[in-house]
Amino acid sequence: MRVLSLAVMGAAASLAACAAPSALAVSPSGVPAFSEDMLSPEFWIRRAPSPDVVLLDAGQVAAKRELAFGPEGGLIDLKAIPATLTRAQVAGWVRDAQQTPIKAAINEQGRPVTEAMLDELRQNASAEHIPETTAARHGLSVRRTYLRSLPSGQRFFASEDLRDYESLQAGVLFPGEPVVIAHQSADQQWLFVQTTQGPAWVQRGDIAEGTADAVFSYVAKAPGRVVTGDQVRTVFTPEAPGVSELELDMGVALPRADVSPGEPVNGASSYASWPVQLPVREEDGSLAFRSVLLRRTADTAPGYLPLTRANILRQSFKFLGERYGWGHQFNARDCSGLTSEVYRSMGLLLPPNSGMQGKSAAMNHRLFTAQDSHAERVRALEQAEVGDLVVVPGHVLMIIGHVNGEPYVIQDVPYAVFKDPATQQVRKTKLNQVSVTPLLPLYADDTPLYVDAMTSLVHVTRP
Repeated sequence: MRVLSLAVMGAAASLAACAAPSALAVSPSGVPAFSEDMLSPEFWIRRAPSPDVVLLDAGQVAAKRELAFGPEGGLIDLKAIPATLTRAQVAGWVRDAQQTPIKAAINEQGRPVTEAMLDELRQNASAEHIPETTAARHGLSVRRTYLRSLPSGQRFFASEDLRDYESLQAGVLFPGEPVVIAHQSADQQWLFVQTTQGPAWVQRGDIAEGTADAVFSYVAKAPGRVVTGDQVRTVFTPEAPGVSELELDMGVALPRADVSPGEPVNGASSYASWPVQLPVREEDGSLAFRSVLLRRTADTAPGYLPLTRANILRQSFKFLGERYGWGHQFNARDCSGLTSEVYRSMGLLLPPNSGMQGKSAAMNHRLFTAQDSHAERVRALEQAEVGDLVVVPGHVLMIIGHVNGEPYVIQDVPYAVFKDPATQQVRKTKLNQVSVTPLLPLYADDTPLYVDAMTSLVHVTRP
């Protein structure tokens, strides 16, 4: 789960006594040291050194993908899960899945959530009926579907004014992602699965079950098209409702379908589209595959994009202005979803939460502790490169360049908290979207400045 510290959403009164790190004026939008031209990726591309130079070649990117599934890489290698699962193993996964950083205090109607209500959901998890041993089953997701910490679609929140952060939301599966099926809910409407991100519950109808060979062979196929837009859809087709206008997020890679030029696919010619292959769920829940079309005008590429500074900037700015989506709610993404999807479109796989992104063994990073001074931290940020990730507790930001020596970031964030240089008063501007901001003026709540809260500077693009 992407663990955004809710503390970032408030500003402590004591911050008013801190010195302002930047004297630049506040824009009419309420963002400090900002001008409208900064909202264009070309503004930053012009400032980037050698923006079109390939930073990591295809072999280096592939090697980093492998490391992401290794020790401390942050992702789970499903192929390494044994064919036979034990009760203790599955029960441990069920307990792990129930951990959520957001308290379930009120429901969607604003009524208090009682322990009895939560117990009912835990009973539906049916942990007491996990067999002593069970065979691991495999499947692929057939649509964009939410991962849940308990087998329920009910929505719970910490408070009335925090409805953007839902307690049971644990992430998302994109079409074609593999799972290991370990258990099912008492009402049989939910499957308990292990994903590359971790364990969670998912709606049964969104998973097609097949052999391990079928599942992992599909995942291993070379990309025929990679989604490079923020989100694209397959061509509408009433002949195949299961794959009609299917949502595909940035970085989703689909194998090419074996279709002759001009051959009809689901009632339409393929000559003006790209034929690709997607998993589908048969009526009995079994896995099958179907050819579908992506329009040639859709924002896709024939493979992963080259890892260049220009591509990092253009890809990240495609999300600019998108509303914040905790755990990929609202057909959107959160802070670590933003960074992971940008790099996924270039073939790099990042863990799904900010903490693991800050220490994944697949990436080069500099760790910061209390022994690192403010000046040392600022110097590190002054030397940071386009695409570097700044990790603070519960949040991650991406460096996009420097203006007058000061680092700027793109981030998916609820608020910008800073001291107004004109009034010397702490201001809190609600953003709740993918935003461009300077970094040095920004405050967190439980530490004075983001720069002083920084735990890691991740050099994603270094070998």
